[in-house]
Order: sequence, then C-alpha cells, then structure tokens
Amino acid sequence: GGESITLSHAQRLALSLEKLGPTYVKFGQALGSRPDVVPPSLAGALSTLQDDMEPFDNDVAKEIILAELLLREANGKDPISLSKSKGGTVAEVEEEPEEQAMLKDVEALVSTITDKPVAAASIGQVYKAHIPGKGDVAVKVQRPGVRMLVERDAELLLTVASFVESLPALPSSSSSAAADDDKTKKQTRLINTEIVSTTKEFMSRIFEELDYRKEASNIAQFSSLYSRRDGTSKDVSVIVPKVYKELCTENVLVMEWIDGVKLTDVAGGNNNTTTTEGQRSSTVEENLALVKVAIDSTLSQLLVEGILHADPHAGNLLKVRLEDDSVTLGYLDFGIVSTIPEQVRDALICSVALQVFSRDVDAVSSLFGELRLIPQHVLDDDEERAALAEALEITFENSLLYPDATGTGEDDATAIPDLKFDRLLDSLSRLVPRFQFDLPPYFINNARALSTLEGIAKSLDPSFNVLTIMYPYALSRLLKNPSKSEVVARTLQSLIRSEEGKIDRTKIRRLLRDSALISGQSKRRVVWDVLKTKEGRILARGIAGEEVGTYFGKNNGKNDAIGKPNTQKRKTKKKRWYYLDL
Repeated sequence: GGESITLSHAQRLALSLEKLGPTYVKFGQALGSRPDVVPPSLAGALSTLQDDMEPFDNDVAKEIILAELLLREANGKDPISLSKSKGGTVAEVEEEPEEQAMLKDVEALVSTITDKPVAAASIGQVYKAHIPGKGDVAVKVQRPGVRMLVERDAELLLTVASFVESLPALPSSSSSAAADDDKTKKQTRLINTEIVSTTKEFMSRIFEELDYRKEASNIAQFSSLYSRRDGTSKDVSVIVPKVYKELCTENVLVMEWIDGVKLTDVAGGNNNTTTTEGQRSSTVEENLALVKVAIDSTLSQLLVEGILHADPHAGNLLKVRLEDDSVTLGYLDFGIVSTIPEQVRDALICSVALQVFSRDVDAVSSLFGELRLIPQHVLDDDEERAALAEALEITFENSLLYPDATGTGEDDATAIPDLKFDRLLDSLSRLVPRFQFDLPPYFINNARALSTLEGIAKSLDPSFNVLTIMYPYALSRLLKNPSKSEVVARTLQSLIRSEEGKIDRTKIRRLLRDSALISGQSKRRVVWDVLKTKEGRILARGIAGEEVGTYFGKNNGKNDAIGKPNTQKRKTKKKRWYYLDL
C-alpha cells in the first residue's frame, strides 16, 4: 500500500544520509526530532541514525585503541612500542609501575572487547570490555577519517549558506510598491534567517563532538552537579558514568559501563503474560516514577543550574536497578553539554507564570523583549509586535487546555490547564525563526526531550500533567529571584497586585488556589512552602504590613467620628485577608 512505499522512500533517504557521512547524519537526526516538519514515517526512519548505523571493522577499532593509548608520547618520553605490546607480555616491557599498570589496562581492554559494537553512531561506535580493578567499561572509538570528512562538509555548507544568504529580496510589483515601501526597506534579502551563523553554530557543535577529551570533561562537569556519588545539586541525583581519563584521548573514550533499560522501552510497562496484575501495576508505577525523575532532572538543568545534557532523548536515559532493588535514572552520551543563560531561565519561569495564572499574552511578549530574547527592532515594529502577540495567543490556546467552565463560581475562571508540551514546542519551533528569537544552542532539543518524556508519562498515567513538576521550580525562582532580575520581581508583584499597585486579595486567593491545584497540596501547605523561604517571609510581611496599614487608614475617620474603634469589623476584616480561605 501507500504507507509501505512512503516508508521505503524514508528508509532510502536515511541510508543516503548515512552514506554521505557524519555531518548529514547529524542533520538527519535534527530532522528526525521534528515531527512537525517531516512526516512520521520519515521521522521514524531518521531515528535509526542515532545508534543503529553501519559499524566499521572491529580490527580497525582495536588498532585505533592501541595506537591512541600506546603510541602517544607522555611527559616527553619515547612512545611505548606497539610491537612489544603485540609480541610479548606486559611484564617484558620495562617501564615505570604507573606505565605498567596502564599497559595492563590496555591489554585487558583489547583482549576482552566485544566481538561487535553494542552501538554504532555517525561519529563513533561503542564496545563493552572488562578491566580488572575497574570492572566493565564502555569503550567509545571514533570512526577513522571522520574529522577530514566533517572539515570538507563544513567548507561546502558554508559556501552554500553564504550564497543563499546573499540572494536579494524579490522586487515588489508596481501596484503594491507604494504600500510595501516600508517593508521593502526592512527586508533586503530573500531569506532573513541568519543562515551562515546558524551553519557555523551547527558545524562547531559537530567539531566539539569530535574531541572525546571534551566529552570526558563534560561528564566530569555534569557529574559534579548531578551524580549520586558526589553531585552538589539539591534537586537531581542520577547515575553518571565514571570516566577513566588516563585511558581517554581525542579518539578513544573509556568510562564505566552502566547496565540498564532505555526509557524508550518502559512506556508499555511490563507486558510479560506470566506476571500478575499487581506486579504489572507495580511496574507501571515504578516506570512512571522514573519518568517523573527524568522530567524533574531536565527541568532542574534548564531552570536551576543552567548546565544541561544537550541531547537527553529517551534513548540516552536508562532505567538502572540498584543493589537494594530500587531503580534510578542513568545518563549516557555527553558529547554536548550546553549552558542556559540566566535571562532565558527567567523568561521561561515568568512566561509560564504570567500565562497560567494571568493569561496575559501581551505581558509575555513584552517580557521576551525585556530579557533580550527578541531583537529590539522586532518589538519596535507595531505590526511585528501585534503579530507576535497574536501568534503567542494562538500557541497558548492550542497548548494550554483549560477545563470547560461551568460558570458556577470563581474557581472555574482559574481552573488549571492541561499543558500539551508537544503542541507548545511545535508552535514555538515555528515562532523562533519568524521573530528571530535568541535561544541558546540545543534549547529546543531539551524542550523536545521533555515532550517525549511527557508522552511516556501520559502513556503510563493519562492524567499526568507536567505542570505539577514545573510548579516547585517556578515558585522557587519567583520567590528567590537568584539573578536579581527586575523582570522576575515585577512578574511576582503582578500576580498579587492590582493595576493600581495595591494588594489584590482576589488575585492572592486565586494564586493560592491554583498553586494548590497544580502541586496537589493543600493551600495551607502552599503557604507553608512560601514561608519556609527567607524571600517568602519577606513577601508575606510586606503584604501583611500593607493590609494592616490600609485597614487602619480606612478606619481612622470612623474612629474619630464615633469616638471608639469598631472592633467587630476589625476582627472580620482581619480574618478575611489573613486566612485567605485556607
């Protein structure tokens, strides 16, 4: 039928990209993660480019390992002879104890390496081996000649990008020339997108992945923050492989082997027909909890630390079972670790807060400008600004689905929406080039990974809402404002004050109610979470002080006229603002 023909064409394209080399494979991988751009059959075919490519010869891989680890000069000494390592035992090589230990490790690694790679990607392939004293290890070996291919591709692609970017804009027709005069002045090129800079960024990331020493450093950096062993993050504790730097070079990477199941394989829970219903239910709960940890981890990297794994798709995340039979999350593939600037983190939190709690699209579009995520000339153009607000409104209407209001009370006007992350990302992906958003590299990759993880979570629990996990991060960043951003401070105040700048009790009650609904906690617990932070206590004291001052200010005139304060009204008034219907 038609589907098989479409799938066949998709597979042919994937195979063609594979034959063209690593640059085009990376391009195919990027396309494969964009189901809004390519059809599902093609996206599925391109997904095989991640770790299911044609491997190169095992003997070649062993030669690369030996050449890299034994024939390099160390501390100005002569290279260790490859013939000695091949023709005699390690004991016959007269070297220092440290070098003898190194030789033993290399000999063990090469002699125990698997017959076939466990994974083959565009830049390298991975084997499993065993080193006494270190245990099972993963050995990543770079494809021979790959750097030369990438350099050639970079030169070709930059030439094409320069040509396309230089194409002039099409002239306006005479009938509409006058009407379009301003627009013509603004657009002098046929394609306004900065193709050359985008190509340079794309190629620089590939070159970065070509140096396995950089990946070893990335693992160390990621581990220092998030590892169960010695990570400093209060929010994330995951399995990160230990790197054996003495066995790492530009083309060889040796690290701890992690046994686990990819998160791509947990969506269906346990389909074993021999298990009981209770066991299957337990497995589903276990998998759901792990997926939530994966989402939690990605959000913490995006919003708190700002140091993140640049490609956390479900194939790079493992379900790892510990000795006590509990499970935890493991990370693989650290070719790129990206940084998220403070202003981007602020923009994410503030835009979510403004839209979810206030549904204020105009404020969201202004916020992007204040945080310099959109060029000023776009915001200064009234038509462009209006187009941005309209595009954002459509985006939020499609991705934030509010329950049908029944009109029976105030709660209906502020019901918590179901966030459709996949729809949100597909829409935002189209807005980025249209309005020239300035986002950090691989930001969309991480956001799309969240969408994939959300999909897995919903397959395990249809009622899952990612907002319940985002809530603590939003609350913490709004209250603590670690970047001391005026935008964050102003956003928080807009959620509790009227347009006149006065404390708005209705807004506070709604904020408490919505926060309770999102977090699944009581309103009293939400208040307690706020008061546990120094910034929350300062905010609460400020609100209380203003309310008390407002109350006494209103009653001073009445007290003077009557000669004594109306204590009954004071008690009623005090209860109304203080308890906030908790």
